[in-house]
Amino acid sequence: MKFQAIAVLGIGLAWAGWGSAPGGPFGQNGLPAQEKDPPNIIFIVTDDQGYADLGAYEFASPGCNTPQMDRIAKKGVLFTQAYAAAPVCSPSRAALYTGRYHQRWDSAMYWTPGLPENVPTLAERLKAHGYATARVGKSDYGQHFHDPTAREFPLNHGYDFFLGFSAHAHDYQLLDETIEKATPDPYGWSESLGRLFRNDRKESFENTYTTKLFTDEAIAFIREHQNEPFFLDLSYNAVHHLIHEVPAEYLRKWGLPGVTSYDPSYGTYAQYYWDYTQVGKISDGEMRRYYLANLNCLDDQIGRLLDVLDELGLRENTLIVFLSDNGGEPLSGANNLPLAGSKYTMYEGGIRVPFMLSWPASLPRKQVYRHRVSALDLVPTCLEAAGIDPGAAGPFDGVSLLDPVRRNEPSAAAGKPLYFKFEKHHAVIDKGWKLVYTENYNPDNRPITSQILLGRHENQTALYDLTRDPAERNNLLEEEPAKAGELERLFQEWLAEMRADHSNYH
Repeated sequence: MKFQAIAVLGIGLAWAGWGSAPGGPFGQNGLPAQEKDPPNIIFIVTDDQGYADLGAYEFASPGCNTPQMDRIAKKGVLFTQAYAAAPVCSPSRAALYTGRYHQRWDSAMYWTPGLPENVPTLAERLKAHGYATARVGKSDYGQHFHDPTAREFPLNHGYDFFLGFSAHAHDYQLLDETIEKATPDPYGWSESLGRLFRNDRKESFENTYTTKLFTDEAIAFIREHQNEPFFLDLSYNAVHHLIHEVPAEYLRKWGLPGVTSYDPSYGTYAQYYWDYTQVGKISDGEMRRYYLANLNCLDDQIGRLLDVLDELGLRENTLIVFLSDNGGEPLSGANNLPLAGSKYTMYEGGIRVPFMLSWPASLPRKQVYRHRVSALDLVPTCLEAAGIDPGAAGPFDGVSLLDPVRRNEPSAAAGKPLYFKFEKHHAVIDKGWKLVYTENYNPDNRPITSQILLGRHENQTALYDLTRDPAERNNLLEEEPAKAGELERLFQEWLAEMRADHSNYH
């Protein structure tokens, strides 16, 4: 019954008692006074976090408890209709950090968009205006992994400092040179392990865990640059596989058995990775609990970061952007309910993500924002916050959210179609209608706990009225052929525009 009630309301409900009352130094009409100093900007990007795996949402999944993440929403804005630009990490991040559809330069429109030389990133734009910049954690644009000379490497597109890895994923615990040299295949795209980059040099770490290590490094950067504006891009590999790799204290807390870490005697790391991302060696129920334990650790580390901002008196004038790079991964135990679908698909569960903004000095607090937004909006939002004219810095495929959020009104971009393409998968959303084609992603060993995430119309074109059916259960293609034809025409026009733009990028 709870699911049905939420679906009817368009997933518009959130934390009880929340409204749109502004916080901070607001003057007449609820608008903020002009800030004297540009804000610090912190991105907290989680990896494959489920839409329902954020405690601030009323529809939060059973067992999900994220009090530290929820602190961001308590001093900020909680979004219920926020979209990633793609259902997987690399293209999603290419759009996130440029504010442009990656399809403008990515002819394959798939996993490997890369980062053209003539597409400025948010870090480059902020650095040019005096910001200290750092990326900590994951760097992934789908090309040139592990290569510190490539354009895609953080130091080569605007970051002064980098501590992390250049790949889809990395082992949480095996971070030293000994295991790297002993492993036949340490440099895979997802199946990577061994030393991490500190700037353009590799460094070993022992007896640590990436979620904690990345938080330590982020805190050190904040302390070092507390007296100047900074942009910190904290891109965790949690809660991506290998989901069973959790510190012992969280295993004990969640009643989970420890799993033996990879050893070269096992064979290749890729084989170990594959074996432990499936149901078999780990049961479906255990997979969900490992996920929640991993999320619990991530939440605690985010709390440490927020504590330091409070300690240093930086919280009020820091713009925090929190989001997942794409929908939750079913094979790691994520939960996207009440949405259908998951990572890899164009259903809402693959592209609608947990999202929060917090800037206590200038944005409302404890506000629920129900209008559609996109990751494409974040670069212009941050530029306006920093006092950089987003219009002059464009072009962008999104718009700044600052005034729309302050007024609790839809942005200009929300009134226009939003487009998606990931190889054969594609979708267009316009005025609450969605036309979508997505193929079945349902391996035989998918966890039982995720079966309910499946859509009903895989491998066929479907039309949904998201205002009435956000769970995408009722295909209206036959009932509304004119609307389907209109959306198909919009999509084909957009696709032609993207293809025509390819020659402008290098």
